[in-house]
Amino acid sequence: MATQTEIFLVRHGEPTLQSALLGSTDSPLSENGWQQLNDTLAGLSKIDHIVSSPLSRCAHFAQDYAEQAQLPLQINQDWRECHFGDWDGERYKALHQKYPLEVSAFFSDPANNTPPNGEKLTDFSLRTKRALLKLHQDFQGSSVLVLTHAGVIRNIVAWCLQIDYLSGFQFRRFAIDYASVTHLSIYQEDKLYPQLMTVNWKRSNPQSNALLSGSEE
Repeated sequence: MATQTEIFLVRHGEPTLQSALLGSTDSPLSENGWQQLNDTLAGLSKIDHIVSSPLSRCAHFAQDYAEQAQLPLQINQDWRECHFGDWDGERYKALHQKYPLEVSAFFSDPANNTPPNGEKLTDFSLRTKRALLKLHQDFQGSSVLVLTHAGVIRNIVAWCLQIDYLSGFQFRRFAIDYASVTHLSIYQEDKLYPQLMTVNWKRSNPQSNALLSGSEE
């Protein structure tokens, strides 16, 4: 029997640590970041479950939102951001000053230039795909809100569009803003058929597809 799962991937709002390579470093949301998420999710269409990265910039808001909406919440390690090793949490300006050649190589070709002690792009991409497939398996036929990170969302977009994740194309070409929504619909019959419905939706962008019930946008 065919099933369809609606997945709303929401990037966290603005964190307190700015202009930095923010992966596993646990920077909480700023006051503005909380407001951004509240604005984006106000009046969101029916949601059955909430899943979140364990990092505080996702999990703290997810816990608050789940409590207010009286929805079940699952914290899943696989939805965390990529770990950038020795560079994680460093400000971009400092990184470029300390390691100009290495940083340039990483941003140009991340698959072959992993930061020292960092998570390889291959491992990160497999982890994000595993997270998505498990989500669909656990919540088939439901609508799920996922609080996660830009790198995770970009990898999932690449998978849906059958883009070679090793090229790093997804990190250079897809804008995933703070508190934006990327809507994915997964239809399963004999195999999975993922469809991207909306990428980088924000309430402030009237040209995006309307996700909200009763929205005039």
